[in-house]
Amino acid sequence: MDKGYRLVHCQRLFSSRHGSQYFEVQAPSQDGEGPEIVPVDGAAAWARVGEQMAKAWADIEKRAQTTIQEGERDEVNPWLERTQWLPYLVGMERPDLLACIEEPVAEPDARQEQQAEPVEAAIWAAMDGLARFSQASIIDRIGVFIRLEAIRTEMHQTRFQPLQPYMDKNAIVKHTRPWQQMLMFFARTQKEHGWKSPKYRFTRRQREAWEVLIEQAKRSIEGDEEDEAEDMDEEREELDEEMMDDIDEAIEVAEEEPGQGEGPEPKKLSKIQKACLEFCIALLNHRITRREYDSPLVCALAVLGVKEDGWKGPEQYPPILSAVIKIARFMVVQKGLEMSGPEEDSGDETDDDLDDSAYESGPSQRRRPKGCLQLVQKMMDRFMVRGSHSPMQWMLDLRTYGLKIHYNTTTRGHVEWTNGDELLYKELHFSMAQFRGMQQGSAGAQ
Repeated sequence: MDKGYRLVHCQRLFSSRHGSQYFEVQAPSQDGEGPEIVPVDGAAAWARVGEQMAKAWADIEKRAQTTIQEGERDEVNPWLERTQWLPYLVGMERPDLLACIEEPVAEPDARQEQQAEPVEAAIWAAMDGLARFSQASIIDRIGVFIRLEAIRTEMHQTRFQPLQPYMDKNAIVKHTRPWQQMLMFFARTQKEHGWKSPKYRFTRRQREAWEVLIEQAKRSIEGDEEDEAEDMDEEREELDEEMMDDIDEAIEVAEEEPGQGEGPEPKKLSKIQKACLEFCIALLNHRITRREYDSPLVCALAVLGVKEDGWKGPEQYPPILSAVIKIARFMVVQKGLEMSGPEEDSGDETDDDLDDSAYESGPSQRRRPKGCLQLVQKMMDRFMVRGSHSPMQWMLDLRTYGLKIHYNTTTRGHVEWTNGDELLYKELHFSMAQFRGMQQGSAGAQ
């Protein structure tokens, strides 16, 4: 009868518990023909093993830092719990998210690995020009009533400090950057890309506005706008002398009117700037009915909260929200100016509204075009104040929450001790003997 077993050589790594089972090993050679055993230095072998383990652990830590991972259930972070960035961006690579909001380059540079992105560069420049133009409109084209409407944060609110432009006109470059970065996020995720990007969905109106913006960006690259400007110049040169005199006279009258800007700002938005304005207004004009991340604008704002080694907290993120909110108010006023057309005579309209005659009231009055004040008021009530359930309400509430955390949390101090007698204050490093000498020197100088 054949045997139901066979003899093998076996070993085991642990004597008990998990992993204590036996496993088969190669039988030792009986005739000495096996591979010659080479003596190995135990300390050197363990050192190599330690280096390999340290390298593997460093790779794991690096991967954990670059990849956004799900947090622990018992981890307490009120800020992240409020923003909900982690559930939305889990699994994304931080370097990819940071790269998608970088400033584009219009032409390739051999010294940099960044590829040329002419369409994205045109959109970046258009947003900068739109913000500058809108701030100039705040200064030169509107009065205090519209600015009081544009500063509101509640539906029925009386504000006494109107919307103010930035003190330094060049400061708007810095504060426009968050809007430019969000537009880059959309531009680089709407085209083909080889990295995992956050999911979002445009509404029909947002999709149409985005397609128009891309089309205008491509036309600006091809020089269509410059060609149109040259054609207009040629037509203007063909006008007769009488027509030129009329135009010059009209310009002189316009310059003498009060409230008109005298700076070198352009009189009208370019086509790509108008398309950029329409898309930004479409992002703001979004009523959230289920989740805040159904809004593409909120999704883009989440990407602005990512850092290389973590998240932007209550100290860093509220200033970003403030810049986004203020530029949005500028654009709402600019949108009202674009919709209202030429400046209307508000005095006649006020007299008609005060007329309580039943004979003159009818549909003709309701068809009268609204002025900039009424348009701005309507847009503010629709999507720029609390209670509108819009991305603006999300920004206003999150900014208030972040500032509350910031002002009620003790910040880390800057004074540290080292080696028992050395003092560290920010980037200053000195001993107590040097500090006493400095005090004595200042007292002697007095």
